[in-house]
Amino acid sequence: MSEPSPSEFRELVRGFFEQIPFNRQIGLEMHELDLEQLTISACFELRPELIGNIWKNILHGGVIATALDTVGGLTALVAAYRHLGDIDWQEKIQRLSKIGTVDMRVDYLKPGRGESFTCHGSILRTGNKLVVSRMELHNDGGELIATGTATYLY
Repeated sequence: MSEPSPSEFRELVRGFFEQIPFNRQIGLEMHELDLEQLTISACFELRPELIGNIWKNILHGGVIATALDTVGGLTALVAAYRHLGDIDWQEKIQRLSKIGTVDMRVDYLKPGRGESFTCHGSILRTGNKLVVSRMELHNDGGELIATGTATYLY
C-alpha cells in the first residue's frame, strides 16, 4: 500500500475514529479535522447513560476525561504521522498502531451541564517518540467545562 494523499489520510483517520467501539458507545463523533493546524474537534450529546449526577443532570467526569483523551490521542496520532515524514508507509502504520496515553491531567472547571458537548484538541509538542496534546471541552452554551493535557507514546 502506498502513502495516502491528504484527503485519503483524513478519511482513514475518520474511519479509524468511527470504528472505536467506545466512541460509538458515548456517541462521540468527529466534527472537524485540520491536518495543517493539527487540530481535531469531536461532539457528543448528553444521554441518560452519560450522567454522573442524576439529581442535577450533570455529565459524568469519566465521560469528560474519555472525550478529552480520545480527541487528544487522535490529535497526537495525526501529529506523529506528520512527524514521521517520509519513512516507509508500513513502518509508519506499525509505529502509529502502538500509540497510547502515558500521562494525562484533567482540570474540571465547571459542572458538565448542557445538551451537547464539543471537545477540541491541539498539539503542544511533537518529538521522536512522544506527543503532547492540549484539549478543551465546551458545552452547547460555549462554557469551558474542562481542560486536559496528555502525553502519548508512539
